[in-house]
Amino acid sequence: MKYALKRILMLLVTMLIVSFLTFAAFALISGDPAEAMLGTEATPEQLAALRHELGLDRPFLTRYIAWLAGFFTGDLGTSIRYRQPVWELIAPKLEVTLCLCLVSFVIITAVSIPLAIWSYRWVGGAFDWLRTAFNQLCMAVPPFFTGILISWLFGILLRLFVPGDFPGLHANFGRALVHLFFAAVCLCIPRCAMTVRMMRSTVIGEMQKAYVRTAISRGNDRRAVLTRHVLKNSLTATVTFLGQTMAELVGGSVVVEQVFGIPGLGRLLVASISTRDYPVVQTVVVILAFWVVLAGTLADLINQRIDPRLRLGGDA
Repeated sequence: MKYALKRILMLLVTMLIVSFLTFAAFALISGDPAEAMLGTEATPEQLAALRHELGLDRPFLTRYIAWLAGFFTGDLGTSIRYRQPVWELIAPKLEVTLCLCLVSFVIITAVSIPLAIWSYRWVGGAFDWLRTAFNQLCMAVPPFFTGILISWLFGILLRLFVPGDFPGLHANFGRALVHLFFAAVCLCIPRCAMTVRMMRSTVIGEMQKAYVRTAISRGNDRRAVLTRHVLKNSLTATVTFLGQTMAELVGGSVVVEQVFGIPGLGRLLVASISTRDYPVVQTVVVILAFWVVLAGTLADLINQRIDPRLRLGGDA
């Protein structure tokens, strides 16, 4: 229990530091948002009125505290480009990105773990060499190139979805899920390859330990030892790696959303950076940072429940 509270406290402190640094950085480099919204031909009176309306004439710490409180109240300022509340602009995009990441994570977990176990049986053989080469190829091919191939094959030729025409989760959930599935496959290919390599190496390392050799020498079936003991002892490393993967999916979704025309958080971030819409950018950066820290925290908490040694160490 103490370990969980400690990890949650670390998450809160980390996010507080990240939010402060993000707000301070954009406060220094963003220039005058009022001038960006009204243009260079605005009168001084108009600029002063808009600065007062946006709260830009208040002290820095006052503005930071108000912005931080906005994460709980939904008042995160106004977008310079879209002229609408930031949270109203981000919320539907965040929903799409989270759905894309969830589909991707399910595919990675369902595909890579069985493949890693299955590939262990072929260690040292000719098939193992082919598997290694294919694994390296999957990790080397950039997602944007894979996305173009998938869009051409399944979108244009087979017409299973329409590239660039995302229907929306609420408008047509079935079509949207198909669209997200193909985008998720593009996002998953290199990460599945990395997960297979990591888990396979972990299993091989566990199988070479003394307790495995002892169990096999006593007549236990090798497959039974693998499923009952080795996989269990490899679980903490797998959970940690999957936690890192979940954190990386948000960053990878930026490229995939551009290729497949998905109106998610990553696509909004790219557009906001290009138009210097800093109220949107700083909010998206904090949300992405929170996702990364949360994924690592959840992985640590799950491992703490799996491994009694971590539980004892955390409660000590």
